[in-house]
Amino acid sequence: MKELIEISFSPVNAFFSIMSIIMVLYWILVIVAGIDPDLLSVDFDSADLETDFDHHTQDLPDRSETSSDGGFMKILEFFNFDELPLMFILTIIFFSMWLIGVNVTYYLGVESTLLGFLLLIPNFIVSLFVVKIFSKPLSYLYKQVNHKGEPEIDFLGRRCVVFSSMDQNKVGQIQLSVNGDPMRLSAKSNTEEQLIAGQQAIIVGESEDKKYYLVEKFDY
Repeated sequence: MKELIEISFSPVNAFFSIMSIIMVLYWILVIVAGIDPDLLSVDFDSADLETDFDHHTQDLPDRSETSSDGGFMKILEFFNFDELPLMFILTIIFFSMWLIGVNVTYYLGVESTLLGFLLLIPNFIVSLFVVKIFSKPLSYLYKQVNHKGEPEIDFLGRRCVVFSSMDQNKVGQIQLSVNGDPMRLSAKSNTEEQLIAGQQAIIVGESEDKKYYLVEKFDY
């Protein structure tokens, strides 16, 4: 145990040991205090959306193809960062890097601090693939358990307001109220008609990957 502690808090592994402890404390708070794990989640579907401050103004030009952020978001999606709340992902990464770092230091006898820091790069890459492997089953369990212990909300057939413009190929956002609580969801148009901010719409379906909803203009 003493040797494990010494290796864990060596200059190379100390950061990941401390972060792993912080992650444990965080999840204890989630269980005890009921903190929402979704609090720090990243909305991948709307990361490159344009924001409509006034639905009477014209839409801004689509810059998604020229934005460098698009490629970065694709990389994160490849490693399934969109499958779980951010804190789940960080927990897996920190524990993985700590476990790999401790074992590499112990079994390979790495004593050079410089070499140890250089090994962080392959360690991080391997940890990303660990995330990719475990995120799918963990995501399934997370959705089944539903961390709040509440039944999943059926959004189909509900009326909503378009928050940011969308069409059949472009994801936008809709806003609605459920039991008095405002909610914002990612959505696409179910028809060829473009929907703009401020229009009334109705939710008619959900995508196969369950990442966004399908909506149509609501005429009344």
